[in-house]
Amino acid sequence: MWLCLGYLLAVYGLFSILNYTQKHVMCFSLSMEQTQIIILAAGKGTRMESDLPKAMTRLGETTMLESVITTLDSIEYSKPPVVVVGYKKELIIEALGDAVTYAHQDEQKGTGHAVMCAEDKLKEQTDRVIILYADMPFVSQETIERLAQANEDTISPITIATATIRDEDLFTRHFSGFGRIARGADGKIEKIVEAKDATDTELGIREVNPAIFCCDKKWMLQSLRALKNDNNQGEYYLTDLVQIAFDQQHEISSIDIPEEESLGANTKEQLAFLHNYL
Repeated sequence: MWLCLGYLLAVYGLFSILNYTQKHVMCFSLSMEQTQIIILAAGKGTRMESDLPKAMTRLGETTMLESVITTLDSIEYSKPPVVVVGYKKELIIEALGDAVTYAHQDEQKGTGHAVMCAEDKLKEQTDRVIILYADMPFVSQETIERLAQANEDTISPITIATATIRDEDLFTRHFSGFGRIARGADGKIEKIVEAKDATDTELGIREVNPAIFCCDKKWMLQSLRALKNDNNQGEYYLTDLVQIAFDQQHEISSIDIPEEESLGANTKEQLAFLHNYL
């Protein structure tokens, strides 16, 4: 009798686990069905000392951009990603073919402008948009799905990924210039402080902003039109969306991601470091 009871409890426990897993997989699938992804890939490879688009820089046996595309191929969703191309775009189009949709950024006016260029390529049925970068090749399927689900589960129009860098050498070499995430006693994000504007105390914060966002599409498009380029570079910065959300009294929702998923490569030295994670 006790053996039978134990067997039944074990079967019930297994069924509960499978049911829980199935429900969460279904939630991820449904949230991704209403999500479209933009990949920013228009930049030059100037600091790579290369004539190639930075997105086409090789990392191991493939390119950084193709690494991102491979990750997306493992996700179930119906809306093709939009790849924003610019410098030597024909090389990217030749490599990816018709597996993606292309938006064209003919002038390099910043990350905010790059997303503006993709507006016409977003599907009408899209509820939210995730913005990724061709030079950040380690963002995982789990992170993308969690980001979409977290944005669906919140009333906030923007959800950001943050990373806490515990390795001091890694932080100094790769993340010291990133914006710091300042949280209140309740754990909510109060502000994001750019490194150049941070106090000594704020510079000690090790939770950083890799600028991987998931936004409500309608809010994002309206907010992009409010971006200003009154900075030294004369560019429109995507990261200014966070300040717009703060100014509108929105809470900023977030998920935490592994530090390696926040790594990108702008220089040959950073690219060489990325090989340690292959």
